[in-house]
Amino acid sequence: MSISDMITTRITFVLEDNRFAAWQLNELKQLAGYFHSLFVLYNITRGKQANLNEPLGVLSLGSCRHDVCQIAIEGLDSELACMVLTEYLRDHSSLLSTSHKQNYQAQQLFTHHGSFKLPFSYQWRYVRKAHYPDKNEALATLAQLASSQNEHAIHQQLADREAISSTAIPGGIAIPHVVSEFVQQPTFIIQSLESPLDWNSSQEDVLFIVALLLPKTLKKEYIIAATRLTRWLINQKTHRFVKDADREETIKGILLHVMAHIDP
Repeated sequence: MSISDMITTRITFVLEDNRFAAWQLNELKQLAGYFHSLFVLYNITRGKQANLNEPLGVLSLGSCRHDVCQIAIEGLDSELACMVLTEYLRDHSSLLSTSHKQNYQAQQLFTHHGSFKLPFSYQWRYVRKAHYPDKNEALATLAQLASSQNEHAIHQQLADREAISSTAIPGGIAIPHVVSEFVQQPTFIIQSLESPLDWNSSQEDVLFIVALLLPKTLKKEYIIAATRLTRWLINQKTHRFVKDADREETIKGILLHVMAHIDP
């Protein structure tokens, strides 16, 4: 296996202590030392990163209780390393997701944990590996997912918004968004695409869609959450955490956390 064939696995979790304790960092460093892989710890909440085998660097991240973090493991034995570190983190944090196994308990975190709690009810839709012949078909599907009873009207609203200016942003992401009388609560529709889609913009083709549909009666909480999300997605250094994710619970957890807590 060549270097180009190396696998990257990821573990996403929530800190439940005020910070990483020195003994925890030493144990993580020792575990990482058993493998021929590179371990990078990202504090998604703080927007910082450090190599896991450098405890002082990890301490400098300023991690706090309820921060959302991710360990990315790249190497020939990253899958085995992911399994081992997952079991360690399961005992010392709240596990959100791991590359090697779906976390069926994630929904409980989204419902009850403060790191993911939004101050309003919402609808969430997720489609993996969607395929569309063109942008208009993608917008039509978004409208149908938002409200099958009002899909034609919502489709027209989305198309009218795109006619003003494309919602594609750098990095292969589109953020179609409208304020609509046809949705009763904020609706988030996330889609990863099977192949790049021409979004009729000057940006590169789209591979990831984050659609936001807000009710006509806007509340301050809706606006704050939507602003946090769009600004975070525009930052190419951070949006890769959801664009490169291969599990719904990873994407949902990170996006909910962004909307609930992360200011630009």
